Amino acid sequence: MNAFLAMRKIRKTFDGNEVLHDVDFFCEKGEVHVLMGENGAGKSTLLKILTGVHKQDGGEVLVEGKSLIYHNTHMAQENGIAMVYQELTMLPHMTVADNIFLNNQPLTKLGLVDVKEIERRTSELIAEYDLQIKPGDLIGDLPLAKRQMVEIMKLLIKNPQIIILDEPTSSLNRSEVLKLFSIVHRFKEQNKTVIFISHRLEEVFELGDRVTVLKDGALVGTRNIRETTEDELIRMMVGRELSVIFPPKDETEDSAVVLEVEHVTVPNKVHDVSFSVKHGEIIGIAGLQGHGQSELLSALAGVTPRECGNIMLNGTKLKINNPIDAIRARVAYMTDDRKNTGLCLRLSVAFNLALTSLFLRRKFGFIMGKLEKLFIINSIDKLDIKVFNPRQPVQILSGGNQQKVVIGKVLAIEPKVLLVDEPTRGIDINTKHEIYKLMRSLAASGVVVIMFSTDLIEVLGMSDRVLVMYEGKISGELSGQEISEETIMRHAIGFEKAGL
Repeated sequence: MNAFLAMRKIRKTFDGNEVLHDVDFFCEKGEVHVLMGENGAGKSTLLKILTGVHKQDGGEVLVEGKSLIYHNTHMAQENGIAMVYQELTMLPHMTVADNIFLNNQPLTKLGLVDVKEIERRTSELIAEYDLQIKPGDLIGDLPLAKRQMVEIMKLLIKNPQIIILDEPTSSLNRSEVLKLFSIVHRFKEQNKTVIFISHRLEEVFELGDRVTVLKDGALVGTRNIRETTEDELIRMMVGRELSVIFPPKDETEDSAVVLEVEHVTVPNKVHDVSFSVKHGEIIGIAGLQGHGQSELLSALAGVTPRECGNIMLNGTKLKINNPIDAIRARVAYMTDDRKNTGLCLRLSVAFNLALTSLFLRRKFGFIMGKLEKLFIINSIDKLDIKVFNPRQPVQILSGGNQQKVVIGKVLAIEPKVLLVDEPTRGIDINTKHEIYKLMRSLAASGVVVIMFSTDLIEVLGMSDRVLVMYEGKISGELSGQEISEETIMRHAIGFEKAGL
C-alpha cells in the first residue's frame, strides 16, 4: 500500500511487556484520520514512535515511501511531523508570545531575538482565530481552555505536513471546538495529513475521513467514517453497544430532599443560584463552558470564596469556607484539571490516593501504617487501577487510570456529597462506563452527586435532572422527557430566557 504515511508492523516493548504487536497504520495526504481505542490500547505509544519520543523495536515508518530513522523529536519535526499533546507543554511563567515561539524565535540582522516580529506574528494569530488573549499574557494566568488553544497556535508556526492532535478539544467549549475544526479544515485544504485522537464519538463523525481502532496494542481495523456507525466503533473498542454504556436511572420522584443550595453567589461568576437534590438523584449541570458551572462547584467545595449563600445537608447548615471545611463535612470535589489541580503527578499512586483522607488513619498525630497500606491496596483493587506498584509515580499512568486515582482520593473521605467537574474528560469509553456505574451506585447509596460536563451525551445519559446555566444563573431546570440536546442548548444560549 503506497500511503503518504505508512507505519508497518510496529512493535514496542517496555520492561518485557509488549505494548504494540505488529501494528499497521496508514494515512493519506489531505485526510483527517481519527485514531481511537481505550486508554492503554497503544495509541500514544504508536504516535510517540512517529514523533521520535520512542524508538520502535520492530517495523518501519515511511513518509512518501522514504524510510524514516530518527532518535528524537527534533529530527521528527525536521521531517514535517508535529504533535500537540494532551498534556500541555508550555511554561506558565512565560508569555503567550514567548511560549509560541519558544526555540523558534525569529532573529534580527544582528542575530538577536526579534521581539517586535514575535509580537506582530502572535497578534496576527490571535486576531485570526479571535482568541481573546494578548501576546503579553502569562500562560499561568490563562484558563485551561485558552492554554490549550495557545498550544495549538505553537504548532501553526512550524508548518508541518503531518499534524497530530491528541484530545485537543478536551478543554474547549463548543465555540472553541468549532474554531479548532475550522483550523483542521484549513489543514485539509492545504493537503496536510491530520491524525486526530478523540474519545468523543460525535467529533469522530463530524471531522474524520477514516478511523483506525487499536485494542490491547493490536490493530482492530480501519473504517471509512461514512461507512461505519457509533455502535460498530464501540464494539471494536470495548465489545459492547452504545446503549449499555450508561447504567439505568433510578426512580427518584418521591424521594426525600437531601441537599439544599440557597442563593449561592460568586462575584462576577455565579449569581443567586438555588436548587435541591433528592436521595438517589444525579444532578447534571449543563451549558456552554464559561457560564459559572465550574465556579459553582468549586464554591460549594470551599475552593472559590462565596459572597453569600447557604448549603444545607439533611436540614443541617454546612459551614464551608475552605477545602478543609468541605473535606471534614464529607463534601468531595473532583476538579476538571486532574494533571494540574487534581494530582501530584511526580508523587506516587499511594501518596495521591491517601492525600485527602490522612486524618481518618491518624492516631496521636501519627499515620497508622498497617491501616494506610490496607487502604491503598483496597482502593487500587476496588477501582481496578492498572499499576505495577503503588509507589510508581502517578504521571506514568494512562489518563483513565489517573482519573481513577482522583476518584479514589475523593472517595476516601467517605463523602456525603460528590461534586464532579468533567468526570470523564480524555478517557476511554470502557473506563467511562466504570465511572458511570460508580456514580450511579454512589447516588443509590445516598451520596449526593452533582456533575458538570460539556459532553451532552454524558449529561443526557447520566442526569436525573439537568440544571442549565447561562451567564452565571440557572436558565432552565429539566427533568424526564424535557431533557434533550435541543432543549439544553436553547437554555444554554439564552433562547428560552428570551422567549425565542
